[in-house]
Amino acid sequence: MDRCYLPSLSPKQDHPNIRVAQNRALNKLKKRRDIVIKPADKGGQIVLQDRHDYLVEARRKLDNLKYYVPLQVPLQPATQELIKPIIQSLYYKKYISFKQMQYLLGPDPPSPRYFYLLPKIHKPPASWTVPHRIPSGRPIISDCGSETYRIAEFIDLHLNPLSNNKYTNYSTSP
Repeated sequence: MDRCYLPSLSPKQDHPNIRVAQNRALNKLKKRRDIVIKPADKGGQIVLQDRHDYLVEARRKLDNLKYYVPLQVPLQPATQELIKPIIQSLYYKKYISFKQMQYLLGPDPPSPRYFYLLPKIHKPPASWTVPHRIPSGRPIISDCGSETYRIAEFIDLHLNPLSNNKYTNYSTSP
């Protein structure tokens, strides 16, 4: 494409797909502190849930010591210090560029991981945590902005083309 042509391009105008009144109603809902708005675990629906009920389910999940253990101190700083020399070593050995090293070192300080739930409204309401009132939630731990997020992105960027290679043969038979 000709570089002289690029400045004349302008971004498409955003045409809202909802009416003004619907947009106002959505903005009012987003500002409410007594509800939680989350996508459903399955089915692509949006769930508006009473904040107290959402927190009851979150507490139920987090109190299960089989899966979650309370930490006395955050792990991010210590993990970041363990990762830093490995990334620097990759740079010194010329496996990655300076720019890649800077990117992989990530934000300082790293962001904490966030726990949230996606309500499982596809399950029968009689089987919910509180039947017909509080659906079970699928726990999600968001890694965005953490000390390992950019490393995972980098690995995915390089491995994904290999997994999509039509010539890749995983069978062990001749």
